[in-house]
Amino acid sequence: MVTTDNDLAAGQSWAYRSRQVDDVVEVEVLKLGTQRPPRVLVRFVDERFEGRQEWVPTARLKVQWEAVDAFRASEARWDRIFDLGRGFDDPADGAATEVFTALIADDISRMEYREAGACRITDSGRLTELTGLDAAVWTQCPEGFTEGPDLVVPWPVTEQIATAAARRNPAPILEAVHNEEGEARYHAVHGHCYRGRGSSSDRTIPAEICMKVDNEHGKPRRAILRQWCGAEAVDRYDELVELRKEIHRVGQIAETAIGELRKAGRKQQAEHLARQLGTPVEMLRHIQE
Repeated sequence: MVTTDNDLAAGQSWAYRSRQVDDVVEVEVLKLGTQRPPRVLVRFVDERFEGRQEWVPTARLKVQWEAVDAFRASEARWDRIFDLGRGFDDPADGAATEVFTALIADDISRMEYREAGACRITDSGRLTELTGLDAAVWTQCPEGFTEGPDLVVPWPVTEQIATAAARRNPAPILEAVHNEEGEARYHAVHGHCYRGRGSSSDRTIPAEICMKVDNEHGKPRRAILRQWCGAEAVDRYDELVELRKEIHRVGQIAETAIGELRKAGRKQQAEHLARQLGTPVEMLRHIQE
């Protein structure tokens, strides 16, 4: 929660915290500062502080004291979420984020930045349709809780949702994995150049750094995505990739043959071959491996 100057007034009681590891304590607002950054003069209410007064940043005032019980309960719920969670740089968290981004609309369910892999569910019915999971997976999760319009559930439920969504619709995920692998192979040889904007110069990441980053983060995340999609879907997609390669090869052969016939003045035979092929040569030529 962000406290603003408009929330504060002299005489109010607030829950104060200096460090995240500390419990909140009650303070009374005595005076609002006039300088920037904003500060307020507070008096610590508990007798152990012996009437201590201090100018403090407004960010340390969390909620008005009358709401402190609800604030503590909310923090306890989030503590359980983080206890069950994954770090934001964990490859599994990255894989789940990719699945949610690709397959699940934000108004159904979403993952927020640095929430330990938790997800927020807004439309339980549509999420059931999308994943094939029983809604009890999230509605009966003991660590779940409601926050605004959302049901917040921890990482284990997020993983179930991501796995089910990827298993039901693996093609977009496997396509993204395939494309990313192609880029990773290229960057492992040539490095990665980021174009500068305006007067900023270009910045190049060396190939060995690109390879190291991909080995540490990209490959593990892609392995998890493949696992979630399932071995059968992966095999089907790999067959599709090989078919694309063969079509590309056939397209090149067909283009060469038809071109040679035209050069030899045998236009009629060239057009007949193109018609027999059944697929426009231009389409075959532009199918990428």
